[in-house]
Amino acid sequence: MSFLVVLAVLDLTSGSVRVGWSDLVAFASRPATLAQVILETVRLPRLVAAILVGAALAMAGTVMQTTLRNPLAAPDIVAVTSGAQFALVMSTLVLPFYAPPLAATIVGGVLGALICIAVAGGIRTTPIHLALAGVAVSLCFTALSSAIILVEDDRASGIVLWSAGLLDQTGWLKIATAGPAIIGAAAALALMTRTLDLFALGDNAAKSLGLTRGVTVGGIAASIVLSAAAVTLAGPIGFVGLAVPNLLRTYGVVRHARLLPLAGLWGANAVLSADVIVQLLSRSGSVIPTGAAIACMAAPAMFFALRFAATRKDVSARAAAPSWRLSAFQLAALLIGLLLLTLPPALIFGGDATPSVHDVIANLDIRLPRLIIALGAGALLAGAGVVLQAASRNPLCGPETLGLSQGAALFSLVALLAGFEPGGLGFQLSAISGAFAALTAILFFGTRPSPQRLILAGVAVAASFSAASTIIVVSARLQTAQALSWMAGSTHGRGYADVLAMLPWLACLCVIAWTARRHLDTLCLGDDTSRSLGMQTSTTRMIAAVLACLCTAIAVSAIGPVAFIGLLAPHAARFLAGARHGRLLPVSMTLGALLLAAADTVGRTILAPNEIPAGIVTALLGAPLFVLVWRRRLAG
Repeated sequence: MSFLVVLAVLDLTSGSVRVGWSDLVAFASRPATLAQVILETVRLPRLVAAILVGAALAMAGTVMQTTLRNPLAAPDIVAVTSGAQFALVMSTLVLPFYAPPLAATIVGGVLGALICIAVAGGIRTTPIHLALAGVAVSLCFTALSSAIILVEDDRASGIVLWSAGLLDQTGWLKIATAGPAIIGAAAALALMTRTLDLFALGDNAAKSLGLTRGVTVGGIAASIVLSAAAVTLAGPIGFVGLAVPNLLRTYGVVRHARLLPLAGLWGANAVLSADVIVQLLSRSGSVIPTGAAIACMAAPAMFFALRFAATRKDVSARAAAPSWRLSAFQLAALLIGLLLLTLPPALIFGGDATPSVHDVIANLDIRLPRLIIALGAGALLAGAGVVLQAASRNPLCGPETLGLSQGAALFSLVALLAGFEPGGLGFQLSAISGAFAALTAILFFGTRPSPQRLILAGVAVAASFSAASTIIVVSARLQTAQALSWMAGSTHGRGYADVLAMLPWLACLCVIAWTARRHLDTLCLGDDTSRSLGMQTSTTRMIAAVLACLCTAIAVSAIGPVAFIGLLAPHAARFLAGARHGRLLPVSMTLGALLLAAADTVGRTILAPNEIPAGIVTALLGAPLFVLVWRRRLAG
């Protein structure tokens, strides 16, 4: 408690406008000064909001982990936070009538939790399954929220900051709304502490002692109310509900009579500590979202939680066995047909519903470079996915699920601020450095991870890099809409100079990947078989990882981070062409190129003249397909 008091004092005296100790001492007498006004209307509400948000998220995570018997359960992992965010964005920017923010976030949180649990396979699913389902559902909700924000750009400037987790308060209105909900839900959980302890005894023993399904539903409902109220106050803030309860349990705090209040206390300490750091960094006048600062610690939090997640049901990677394959003639005919369905519309359609021949010719210099960039980036991302899945023997690996795309995007933003021209060699080398930084983080923290743990480690690294990118965008005062569009993956504004910068890399990397096709076939046979055939598996695997990093970085430097192309294109190609990389690589790269080109066409056409980045379109389509692929692997 004393630590909380110290943090509270530091939080009140930090910020862009100086408030000193004398102002705090004189606060009780309420002198008519500027410092007094700042304390009453800005600093103190922000302090109370930070305490309430941290306590609410930590207690919500505690109860979710208990009722679901899952150490990876948390408001952000179970898609409650992203569902609440989407609902509030909808109610603010889309609905023609006023909806109370707290009611909207509760509805969104319930929707997110229900979808996540259903996709994962039920309440008693394994930790890894729940987390993977939460990743897919959260990506869908986040993509929808981003699309709405981009379309409503003139009204959404404040929501962009709020979506990164902003604790700024202007008065006490939000606290007066969300505070009672947090206190009421916490009080309800306090009455359930003895019942919550029964979950640790197992199903049979707990039921014999009076544990009912109503307790599970009540605990989850109270957790959703806590999470929704936290989102209402400060936007989506992640990983507090994941890390704090797991940390307390490692120190032997398991009885909920102590666990819940301690979780609330240390959750408040965690958010308040981050806010003090953010306030100190914001003294120059820049605004840094507290949620983004906390998300930078996503990787350590996830790696810590994975140490305590059950491993007995983790699914080992298996070589993919395609349901059927096409002959070379059938495959060529299919790809040519897809080319004819994709390329002409990409050149024809855009802002005009019924373009004339004159319009098509006039816009060719704009649309042709965009098409080439989309084709090249899609091919590179698909190639990276094929290489990563072969090297790891993990069907869920991709540039986006391992954080390579997000690392390249972060370093690209840094290069942009340093003055490097987009598409130039320096910009591309910066993106390459970012991809290698993400790979290094995974290799350093994830020693011999199981296949699905590798994905969760990558997701955590991706979240950290994405949060750092958000901080850079906000603190550097970049054009928010343009930065958000680029970070979602967009071909907007690309020209022939970008094409010329990408093509040499594309040609070289395609040749290298084609040369390595037999080595990738051998890696898929397993380490023992590969070594018996004379292959140095560690060296080959590292070379494959380097190739994947290069492919990902060049694609990101050209178009920004795009999700799911590198994951889905290899699976579709494997289904059509088989698992031999002599056929798999070219087919996968062709499908990836066409998929991204089609997504770009849809994005600039469906809501014309507004434009939806191709990365948002691929996320909306790719997340459900990711779930299908993942469930199919589990069933197989």
